[in-house]
Amino acid sequence: MGKEGRQAARNSDYAVARFKFLSKLLFVHGHFYYIRIATLVQYFFYKNVCFITPQFLYQFYCLFSQQTLYDSVYLTLYNICFTSLPVLIYSLLEQHIDPHVLQSKPTLYRDISKNRLLSIKAFLYWTTLGFSHAFIFFFGSYFLVGKDTSLLGNGQMFGNWTFGTLVFTVMVITVTVKMALETHFWTWINHLVTWGSIIFYFIFSLFYGGILWPFLGSQNMYFVFIQLLSSGPVWFAIFLMVVTCLFLDVVKKVFDRQLHPTSTEKAQLTEAHSSVKCLDSMCCFPGETPCTSVGRMLERVIGRCSPNHISRLWSASDPLYTNDRSILTLSPMDSSTC
Repeated sequence: MGKEGRQAARNSDYAVARFKFLSKLLFVHGHFYYIRIATLVQYFFYKNVCFITPQFLYQFYCLFSQQTLYDSVYLTLYNICFTSLPVLIYSLLEQHIDPHVLQSKPTLYRDISKNRLLSIKAFLYWTTLGFSHAFIFFFGSYFLVGKDTSLLGNGQMFGNWTFGTLVFTVMVITVTVKMALETHFWTWINHLVTWGSIIFYFIFSLFYGGILWPFLGSQNMYFVFIQLLSSGPVWFAIFLMVVTCLFLDVVKKVFDRQLHPTSTEKAQLTEAHSSVKCLDSMCCFPGETPCTSVGRMLERVIGRCSPNHISRLWSASDPLYTNDRSILTLSPMDSSTC
């Protein structure tokens, strides 16, 4: 590039060594990053609408006394611990379609052109979804425990904190499973943070409400969560409300894919029925055992494929062949660099 070109590259945020790398930069990495960022933004609006709306609705039932629906610890940890990791891992690892498909079919970029996933229509859909789920959380719980109904074997009735905890429990499960429905690329990390977030919420609530902590001035949640989970109808209500919230969303996704599929969704369907399961993206040419074994081991660590499913062989004549050495490269590295 010359002296000036090298100086410009050293002082730039990004530098592309070859023009041929631009296609992968735009059609693969650009596509992935737009999907991740767009879903991240919309999902944050959605889960916070779900979080705040029941608190707003509750004011109509407590004479606008400013009584909070959730415990202060739950208010603090909702966005920090209970619902943060699934969307974080999604925004780092999501690959809704195989990289080699994106580079071999540049027309798929049209599905996200003109900021389509951050349009007013997409924003209204996510916001409406958040409000509808929040109404189901609140009124579903209200009709269950808000009519002086005893759901415990000893005849006792649930109180204010139990009602709020029920709403919060359904909300945490629903928004986490919603993130799972948006995920196409599952690794062990996704499974860990998705189902681990729900398990962590239950374990934390049991410890937080099951022990009298001496450093807390007041502990309104003492034994509340344990009492809540001791009722069989509550478990059924949690399951019913979660399914009700996500059912219409699942039906919409199914009908959209069947009646009005995008080019990307058609490519996903084709890929699912093809024999190409994964790529030797970190390996050298077939037959070079040491490099191949290391590459496949790293592929398994990041969850991209299983060695039993590797069926695509690459060669220098392949139209997607490049000498890019990034971890998401679409082709093997040059054998001389192994």
